[in-house]
Amino acid sequence: MRTVSLLSLASLAIAAPGFGQQSPEAAIRAALGKYVAAFNAGDAEAAAATYTPDGSHTYVQGFTHHGRAAIAGGLRELLAGPMKGAKLSITSLKIRPLAPTIAVEEESFSVEGLKSPDGQPLPALTGLCLVVYQQQEARWLAAAVQCMVPVAGPPPK
Repeated sequence: MRTVSLLSLASLAIAAPGFGQQSPEAAIRAALGKYVAAFNAGDAEAAAATYTPDGSHTYVQGFTHHGRAAIAGGLRELLAGPMKGAKLSITSLKIRPLAPTIAVEEESFSVEGLKSPDGQPLPALTGLCLVVYQQQEARWLAAAVQCMVPVAGPPPK
């Protein structure tokens, strides 16, 4: 009898909503991995699909794309132009859930394989991003991304 009760409880738990779902942190890391893979494959649409429809991305160069369609268009331009063949790596430094469907992630990034307009190799571009994620339906999507390259110099006191 006890075995039947434990099996019944286990089957109810498996059928319960949310059972077996990834934690927000794991789901965000998976979404980040999809973005990096798409970027490195030169697939602007797949990279942009990791954003909310009204998401925004502010790049280190100081311009912002608003909306998934604009992000896709901007990525198409970048991946066919100055970042063609470049490879992105991102390290998630900290993910902090703020609410059941909102989280903030701090990350560092490096882009290697950049070339100057005359085709000369450039050093890797490294920096930091702050990303606000929003869960929409069963997916965690980037709602706002802001990236920067720290200025070299002594650390603040």
